[in-house]
Amino acid sequence: MHLTRAQLSWISYDMANAGFALIVRTVYAPLFFKQYSAVGMNETFATGIWGYVSAGAGLAAGILAPWLGSVADANSERKRYLSLFLCLGLAATIGLCFTGRGDAYIMLAIYFIALVSYMAGNSFYDALLPSVSTRGGSDKLSSLAYAWGYIGGVIPFLICLAISLSMKDSPVEAFRFAFITTALWWGVLSLPLFRLVRERKRKNSLKINPFDGFRQLYRTACEVKKHRNALLFLVAYFLYIDGVGTILLMATPISVDIGIPANYLLLTILALQFLAFPFTILYGKLSHRFGARKMLYVAIGVYVVIALLVGLIAYIDDPGAKRGVFIFAAFLIGTSQGGIQSLSRSFFMRLIPASQAAEFFGFYNIFGKFTTVLGPVLVGVSGWLFNSSELGIALLAVPFLLGATLLAKVKLPTEPKELRHV
Repeated sequence: MHLTRAQLSWISYDMANAGFALIVRTVYAPLFFKQYSAVGMNETFATGIWGYVSAGAGLAAGILAPWLGSVADANSERKRYLSLFLCLGLAATIGLCFTGRGDAYIMLAIYFIALVSYMAGNSFYDALLPSVSTRGGSDKLSSLAYAWGYIGGVIPFLICLAISLSMKDSPVEAFRFAFITTALWWGVLSLPLFRLVRERKRKNSLKINPFDGFRQLYRTACEVKKHRNALLFLVAYFLYIDGVGTILLMATPISVDIGIPANYLLLTILALQFLAFPFTILYGKLSHRFGARKMLYVAIGVYVVIALLVGLIAYIDDPGAKRGVFIFAAFLIGTSQGGIQSLSRSFFMRLIPASQAAEFFGFYNIFGKFTTVLGPVLVGVSGWLFNSSELGIALLAVPFLLGATLLAKVKLPTEPKELRHV
């Protein structure tokens, strides 16, 4: 697939924000919280409150993205709003360096801002996909972006991992190094998008201010209801992708609860990134042969198995057996996390009007893209009621299956009915 400079620059942003997703969101921030910020807290309670904050960030991003997305679409300012959230996210990521032992709630507040900025910014990044791709080529481009995103996350992660292993006597400084490295990586690799991606202008665009955005948002909500298949997909998407995000968000704190050593966890996550790269590309190629819908079914099935395996860990007493199940579940995550996310993005793009991409992708975020609301709450409630965070992950099997059922009812504009079912 020949890529233009604009497409390469768009992919570059996926590599940029992957540093935050892997280093801060998945590994270092939850470890920093559990090991230093939350010193003295009950471990299960700390895991639960981490889940609640993550859910709150997802909800906040889900509210902000469609509101500002309506303004961005009307004014053709998707890149402007992306830059706003990028700068806010960079500042908050660096701000994590100024927290320390016992600063649990300060650390959570700063992390909340960073996570909201990351999530909300990604809706504007996704909304630029129609500006760099045709609908027919979106599956491959979206899959390539996710695949290279894993490589983009691995490079700074390797640097941070090397520093962490060499600074065992100064772990707090290693965490701060990781936060600063993430901010630099995220900022520098974002520059090509702002220089080389030309935003597709909306015909008959009207200049509106953020306050007018509420009225525009209401009109967009009415517009979404007119696109039955897009709305149906959003509900299905919420049901399965919220679980995907929850597993990514809660993997590190849960691994601490079940006794997985930090270095063991870091090496496992590193291996996953290398595994995810070829499998994400594979999902894109197989979608061309079998269709994106069928490959989404495959990925959802894999995640049902993952959820049940994590739930099984709660009933295993042998530490070696726990590690074995953890490694197998992690392997399955590596095979399918990129595929389910990239194909969902390109699948949704086929269902919406290109001129309202930011608005529709804002609603896409409300229903699950980069937002995690239901899953972290399930994990927190499970920890509170049963003193087991793992059982909350197992319960995600139900929304995964419901999401697959609704996905079968979505009709693509040019897709025969028989392709909607396995």
